[in-house]
Order: sequence, then C-alpha cells, then structure tokens
Amino acid sequence: MSHARTLTAVVAFSLAHSALGAEPHGAGVAETLRELGRASAAVTTMRAHFVQEKRITIVRDVLRSSGTFVLDKRGRIAWDVAEPDRIRIVITRAGIFAGGKRVTGGPDAAGGEAAGKFSPLPLLEGLNGIFAGLSPQTAKDFEVTILDRDRLRLVPRSRELGRWVGAIELRLGSEARIPVEVRIEEPGGDVTDIRFSAVALNPPLDDSAFAP
Repeated sequence: MSHARTLTAVVAFSLAHSALGAEPHGAGVAETLRELGRASAAVTTMRAHFVQEKRITIVRDVLRSSGTFVLDKRGRIAWDVAEPDRIRIVITRAGIFAGGKRVTGGPDAAGGEAAGKFSPLPLLEGLNGIFAGLSPQTAKDFEVTILDRDRLRLVPRSRELGRWVGAIELRLGSEARIPVEVRIEEPGGDVTDIRFSAVALNPPLDDSAFAP
C-alpha cells in the first residue's frame, strides 16, 4: 500500500448498548447512549494495536496495514503504521501530518488548493470521540441504529462529514464499552475494517506521543 493510500484509509475514518434488534431512534437509543457514556466517561486516553483492511471498489485485492494507535480525547490521534510501509500519521486540530510533513490544515500544507479544501476538523469532531466510546453527544452528530447488544450503526448528519463517510458500524467491547471493531463505508463503495487489540485505557501520554 502506498503512503497516499494508507493516509486516505486512515483519515477517512481518521479516523466510535444493551438492546436487541434494530432500533433506529427514540428512548431506547437515548438510554443506550447514556449507558455507553457512563461506561466510557473515565476514558481519556487509549493505546491499541490495530489491523486495517481496506476494500476498494476498483481494486480486487484487499489492502492491509497494521501498527499502533494512540488517542487523546482532547482531539489528538496518532497512527504508527508498521506494515506494509512504515509511516507515522498524526491528526490534531493543527492539521494532519504524514511522515513528519503537514499535509492539510496549515499554510505549509502540501497539495495546494485541492488540499486546502480538505479540513480535518469535521473528521476530528465527528470521529475522535467515537474511538474512545459513545455518549448522548453521538446522536447529535450521527443517526444511530442499534443492531444488537454490541453493535451499532452510525450515519453522519452533516453533509461535510457525509462526503467522506457514508456509515460506520461498531462492535463494542471491554468494561468501558469502547469500539473494538470499526467498519467505515464510504459513499463511493469503498469499505475499511479496523480491529483493535491489546487495548490499554488511560495510559500516560505526553505531547511526544502526538509529535509529527
């Protein structure tokens, strides 16, 4: 996988309860999100190993990558991709950095006008909290459907986020009820599956963990 494809896959999702059956809205969803919010309220940082598989409609092969993921609920994410190509991708409110270089979000970003049209803020605001757990705030950003006790489906409400994400399906796990599997369906038909393992909640992370 090229660095560009790796970055696209990560940024696109980057890039998250107890009811049976599909339940689109109403008191059941609201109560579920409140329970999830209480379960994950104590989660402020997270570290995990990830495996990502991206299926692109025009490519027959599955594009796989893996590495380490760290998150700070204040709006910072770092992906250290180990395979197939080593690259570090950092997403903060200051911009998106790949391989130590800013690619969006600042005057020195690469890509000129085309890159300037892409702002990481909708992705950060819409997706950052999802990785560390859901809450009533989730329903403000997404239409929520409960698929079963451990799985939910989210559809973005904002048109801007909807340009990049058609829907997100989550499987929850651990006592904090955080996503351990994430499926991102893109409007063009591409699908990205991410599985988290060796999850550590609230590890001490200083600014160096999110340095480009």
